[in-house]
Amino acid sequence: MNWDAIGAISELIGAAGVIITLIYLAIQIRNNTRAVRLDTAHNIMEEIRDLYSLMAEHGDLANLINRAATDYDSVQGQDKVRWYALNMNFIRSLENGHIQWQEGALDERVWYGMKQQSADYTRLPGFHDFWKNRKHWFSEEFQEFMRTEIMGTEREHDVPIPGEY
Repeated sequence: MNWDAIGAISELIGAAGVIITLIYLAIQIRNNTRAVRLDTAHNIMEEIRDLYSLMAEHGDLANLINRAATDYDSVQGQDKVRWYALNMNFIRSLENGHIQWQEGALDERVWYGMKQQSADYTRLPGFHDFWKNRKHWFSEEFQEFMRTEIMGTEREHDVPIPGEY
């Protein structure tokens, strides 16, 4: 065997090593992407779960939501501030989900559920007051999303709003 043959074999082994490394890196990147998507979904779902936990733990907050759903005109003063704060938390979570979904970081199955939940929530009469007075705090793109895909959609299910149960 001459030096040219040894050099060619060495180059072949080196090329195989590079290919194996690239395959390994591709697998690692794919696994990392999946982990990031799962973590994103978990974090967004945790935000919304925390809001529901507040409602479950605090009867006065549940009562406020029921009043906002059935007799919004009775929501005044401190209760209106709390109502706006609750809506802001919910809509910021939705906005976060919307951004993460657009960037490909949120699984379609999670996003579908968020959109359905949001469409139901935005049926609350009191939500319309909040959105009319605070939508300018959100990007034009998000406002358009809310108008066309959340508030302007036909309901797939006839779900009662709070107060109709």
